[in-house]
Amino acid sequence: MSASRTPVVASLVLLLVTLCWGTTFPAMKAVSQQMPPGLMVGTRWALAALALAPFIDWRNRRLWRDAALLAAALFASFVLQVLGLTLMSAGRNAFITGLNVIMVPLLLPLLGRRIGPAVWVAVVLAGAGIVVMSYEQGSSLLGDALTFACALAFAFYVLGMERFAPRHPALALAGAQAVVMALLTLLWIGVEWWLQGAAYPTQAAGALQVWPELLYLGVICSGLILILQTWAQARASAVQAAVVYALEPFFAAVFSAWWLAEAFGLRAMLGGALVIGAMIVSQWPQRPHQGAEHPHAPN
Repeated sequence: MSASRTPVVASLVLLLVTLCWGTTFPAMKAVSQQMPPGLMVGTRWALAALALAPFIDWRNRRLWRDAALLAAALFASFVLQVLGLTLMSAGRNAFITGLNVIMVPLLLPLLGRRIGPAVWVAVVLAGAGIVVMSYEQGSSLLGDALTFACALAFAFYVLGMERFAPRHPALALAGAQAVVMALLTLLWIGVEWWLQGAAYPTQAAGALQVWPELLYLGVICSGLILILQTWAQARASAVQAAVVYALEPFFAAVFSAWWLAEAFGLRAMLGGALVIGAMIVSQWPQRPHQGAEHPHAPN
């Protein structure tokens, strides 16, 4: 594949990733009502780890180091997201999580990097779209704060993926991340069990009622999607990825309206249109002398 086409294909793959992520918000909301959230996340990543285990280079220390750093940021975003999700609608949770599209370029100067003006325009459009959409969802101060912290953690994850993904095969890095995520969630499950005591096994039994959703979240939305994300982010910049990810709240609102009957009206559609506009602007060519960030395309 030519270097000129690779960023476009990477954006399309990231779009597919984001579409699938949009379905996870109502799915997790529904599943968390039947079983403890930590067990839900742990089961999801355990299934992904089992599916990807054959592709992991188990003796590669550098792979495990990079996967551990990525998984730490991803785990933090999951914990904060799920906690926030218990205090608000799935749609609003997705909108605030989508603020990572603004945080990624704001964090780039800390790494000594600059981005072009077209990307800043895209960031403003995407941010405006998220704000417009959020007006149609219910509010919770603690839930908002937890989800905002989730967005920040995910912004660090996106930056980390840009740095580490080119170093490893997509399947190997995705599998190693899934294994570390599954191990980290054991701590979460332990805390849940300790807090809830004897009632925990009874609540955990609710997993039997939602096993199709758990399989979907684990094998498709965690395993397969992590492979696609790792491949695409090895060929796209962090900012390019973040702008595409900004469509996540739009997709989440659509699926939440269909799955959970949450509100999705004119403002949500207008916000989604702004985010789509941001995606288009983010793909405009930029000249090297502007100091803009360009995606790299490894062979």
